[in-house]
Amino acid sequence: MITDFLAWLLATFVIDPVHAEITSKLQAAQVPAEIAQQIQACVVNGTPVLLERASNDMWWTISTSISVAVGLSDAQSVLAATSPDCAAAVAAVTPFLAGPEA
Repeated sequence: MITDFLAWLLATFVIDPVHAEITSKLQAAQVPAEIAQQIQACVVNGTPVLLERASNDMWWTISTSISVAVGLSDAQSVLAATSPDCAAAVAAVTPFLAGPEA
């Protein structure tokens, strides 16, 4: 039961927000198809990694969820930490997520 709650907490405050932000901004920007596919694959492949970590490390899950929710860290960084491929994909999409004001 606690594992389900931790998975929900992580999904609500980390996974869902990063997926929604990336999807909406990729649609709005003229992102190359290859980069869009890489980041979508990262979200899909990174989710089980994050959920596994959440089930094994309750403190990490709670602190990460709160940190992202209050803006001390961003969900993209959490996602990027799941694998080297995700880190590269997040780095490639970051200029598009920043928008023209960056």
